[in-house]
Amino acid sequence: QVLGEPTATLVTDPKETMGEEGDSDFEEGQVRKAEVIPDAVDHFLGSLLDSIKSSNIPEINKLYETVFNQLTERYYNKTKWPSAYAVGEALGQNEALFLILYKELYYRHIYARLNPVSFEDRVGSWKNYTQLLDLMIENLSDGEDLGIQLPAQWLWDILDEFVYHYQTYSTYCHKTAKMQKDKEVKELRDNPGIFETTKVLNYLHQLVRFSLIEEWLANPDGGNGQGAAFTDESTRGYFALMQLLRMHSLLGDYRLAMETIESIDFRAEVPLFYRIPACHVTVFYYLGFAYMMMRRYVDASRTFQDILVFLSKISAVNSLSYQYDQMLKKQDQMYVLLLICNALCPQPLDESLEKPIREKHADKQMYLQQGVEGYFEDWFSYACPKFVAASMPDLDNLDNFNANEAHQRQLHLFLQEVRQQQALPTIGSYMKLYTSLQTSKLAQLCEMDGEGLRDQLMCVMHKTRQLVHQKEGTPLDGALNPCGEVEFYLDGDMVHINAQKPQRPHADVFLEHIVKFQDILKRADRLEKTSSSSS
Repeated sequence: QVLGEPTATLVTDPKETMGEEGDSDFEEGQVRKAEVIPDAVDHFLGSLLDSIKSSNIPEINKLYETVFNQLTERYYNKTKWPSAYAVGEALGQNEALFLILYKELYYRHIYARLNPVSFEDRVGSWKNYTQLLDLMIENLSDGEDLGIQLPAQWLWDILDEFVYHYQTYSTYCHKTAKMQKDKEVKELRDNPGIFETTKVLNYLHQLVRFSLIEEWLANPDGGNGQGAAFTDESTRGYFALMQLLRMHSLLGDYRLAMETIESIDFRAEVPLFYRIPACHVTVFYYLGFAYMMMRRYVDASRTFQDILVFLSKISAVNSLSYQYDQMLKKQDQMYVLLLICNALCPQPLDESLEKPIREKHADKQMYLQQGVEGYFEDWFSYACPKFVAASMPDLDNLDNFNANEAHQRQLHLFLQEVRQQQALPTIGSYMKLYTSLQTSKLAQLCEMDGEGLRDQLMCVMHKTRQLVHQKEGTPLDGALNPCGEVEFYLDGDMVHINAQKPQRPHADVFLEHIVKFQDILKRADRLEKTSSSSS
């Protein structure tokens, strides 16, 4: 078939009885079914191949971001795209690398549109990703180019989807172990290495190491060190760092998650993650969640507010993209996490967020401020990541197996913190009414005995002191600050209270906004000069 000609039916030779490795559409001993490729799809495949060969990034981006999604809506909304075998036959050329990239789109479409995903497709996805990532890593380690250039959005989506497939496979394994169906359990026994945690982490670490991205981030302005030039290879390593943040968060290791991004360019004028909205959301969602689980509610609140304010001001997000719905869900989840942090440690909210909170989340805010544990449990379960277990289920010992253990472990840690803070709002509300009072009177107001009140006051002093990031250093750095609504100290049987928190001078607010607008004007002038010089 010649690309661009009328629709053709592709039929293999009936003698052909063996499928290619990882082709989940075909099983041994079967004759391939005829596949019809619509003319528009045929033309798309030819155009994509030509654009990739010529490294026409703008055209690749258009075909990938727009045309592929339009064709999906028109022809493959509820069905699979043509198999890689059929596409290879249509192209009539030996384009192994192109077919690997096509299968990445093929499996991604299955995961996004055709649930439940079959076990064969999960295996096929794993084998295809290992082929693609092995090629990337081999070329990076040899200092060679992959031979093709891809838009940054596609590179991000490849790694993002790789971790997503790992996450869903882990969930599938644990559900299968819980159901204990013989066929599914046998499939897991026969395929022990599929999406293994150590292998997934190893791929991401190798991309980081061989791309020299950490060297570049340490010295972005150049110099004698390696990694001084940011390249397409560096982009893969940069995105791999973001996925390591996500992986360690899914596994519940929040300190290690934050250590992986300690070299990220947060303080740059325009950080690299601004290029891809989905990358920007991923970084701030998992960073904010890690802060929250480490009891750094002030930093978590600031992180969620920063990204939510940013999202409220942008509109350049491709609504056709498979990630569009996920970004909307993440945005809603971050509003809920922000409200949880604000309930545990009240902080002033950005004015631009007050309206959407009032319109869409007023009931959540009210219930969380009441301090009822059930509401914290429900909203945490809704807004938290889908945690995974680091190891596969023990298929030989499934009698007392708990498929939801990873989530329950993190939920237990969170609720333990909520319980320890249940008395804090009540004590704080009475303290606001006084500048000093006896502990016996405060105990009477709080309906506690004197010893119990002293324990709670020690708890208040501990829980309201947090590490707070000082806008310098790594995300883990910070200074210990009092963050409660009231400050107090004990002097024998007296509690002395300073309920008046220091107010920020109005002049500082105006000066900060003046500096921001000056930066915007400088940036606009630079862009104008760049566009005029290029024209």
